[in-house]
Amino acid sequence: MSTFSSIASIGIGATIGATCRYYIGILSIQYLGNGVPYGTLISNIIGSFLAGILIVLVLEKLYLSETYRLMLLVGLAGSLTTMSALSIESVEMLSAGDYSQALINILLNLGLSLLAASLGVMLAKYGFNLAQG
Repeated sequence: MSTFSSIASIGIGATIGATCRYYIGILSIQYLGNGVPYGTLISNIIGSFLAGILIVLVLEKLYLSETYRLMLLVGLAGSLTTMSALSIESVEMLSAGDYSQALINILLNLGLSLLAASLGVMLAKYGFNLAQG
């Protein structure tokens, strides 16, 4: 796979993932308010769940090509989840003296994202009955 093809594959997936993350953020503010960074939490949970499913499907069940692996795992799941936003939001909370809110934010993001990824892996391994061949 050429460098250009790799970059294009990642870019296509990243465009979709980042756009989804943007709209999740907009909708979360609209419906849940902006007191807590729900958009980041929701994006990380959905992205981690999706990554858990995709890692099994792409690498173990469907044996997709490098193009799709880069597009789905690196591009889509990588841009949907957002460690940088979690970090910035938590630092802002700490700077404002909201230590307990920052700790809760960090723990919820990490704990629920890990749980979501695990559930995604289990669903893909045991819930999808794909023909092996």
